[in-house]
Amino acid sequence: MRPYSVFLSALLVMCIGLVSSCKPTDNTPKKSTPEASSSAVSEVLSQEPKALTAEQAAERNLAAYINTYNSLIHGSRGLTETYRTFMRGIRNARQLNNVEFPVVENLEQTIETLRKSLAEPTPGQESLNVRATELIETLEVLLAGEREMLAYFQDAPSDATTKARPALARMQTQYEVALLALSRLGDEILKSKRQIAEKKMEQFREVDNMIAFHTEEIMIISEELLALFDDPKVPFNRAVTFSRGNTLVVRLDNAIKALRRVTDEARAKGEKVNPYFDSIRNRAAGIITDYREVRDRRSQTAFQNMQKKYDLAIQDYNSAQIAAMYQDNPDSASSG
Repeated sequence: MRPYSVFLSALLVMCIGLVSSCKPTDNTPKKSTPEASSSAVSEVLSQEPKALTAEQAAERNLAAYINTYNSLIHGSRGLTETYRTFMRGIRNARQLNNVEFPVVENLEQTIETLRKSLAEPTPGQESLNVRATELIETLEVLLAGEREMLAYFQDAPSDATTKARPALARMQTQYEVALLALSRLGDEILKSKRQIAEKKMEQFREVDNMIAFHTEEIMIISEELLALFDDPKVPFNRAVTFSRGNTLVVRLDNAIKALRRVTDEARAKGEKVNPYFDSIRNRAAGIITDYREVRDRRSQTAFQNMQKKYDLAIQDYNSAQIAAMYQDNPDSASSG
């Protein structure tokens, strides 16, 4: 599965300086792009923590895992795409002479990034750290395998078929073991994100903030829906996936209706409701429409639209939190 984008608590984002120069002047949703979301995550992870609580440090560490996971899953030369290239152009090729061997981009750096995350003291993330450790071990084996194969393909490209062929089956296994470890890390990431979301939802319920409650609900269900289609393990089980997807869509639709109801009730009482919440609700409704296109017509375009709408909902979510922080703490808006 893919934990698509990172939606961090507004307190954590502010704590590490992501929005130090961001001062919203009104409540109107701004246009944004998936690239902006990815850039924001990178900026978050590049900042040094400033007196983070244990909970904030855990969220920051989770964000680091997610960023690494997404690069391996969806990078143009990440683990998933490199494996596909290997199977298509190397493993099943009749001859290997004068062929360029594919490698996972920045694999050694990725391993070091994971090690750095493991070094952070994050109570409550023991299971996540176990999966990260397993992934590191498989990636180290894969890295050694890549170096062996590169020696065949770079040092003696005209003789690669003879020298490399015996190692291809072993290399395929190394890829698949790494993909399985990556999938398990992804499962654990999603579990951790759900736990964080459920904790927030309980806090929102306690203070009767049902707009935030149902928004959080929409975000996590949307992510779980998308995650069904993006497990690096193969093969894809259509019947199981869409059975689970249909159940999630019912829950998501109920959450969308609930958010509309509570925002309408709040406005009827004269309360000010940030338009970002409406935007999140509308994007989630669009995700349902696109899901049905994927299910009924096997539309790749519709799946890409699901991804885009979720990424935009992430940005709306973060913007709503930042706006709420400025509203509650007006001094923070003038201090940047």
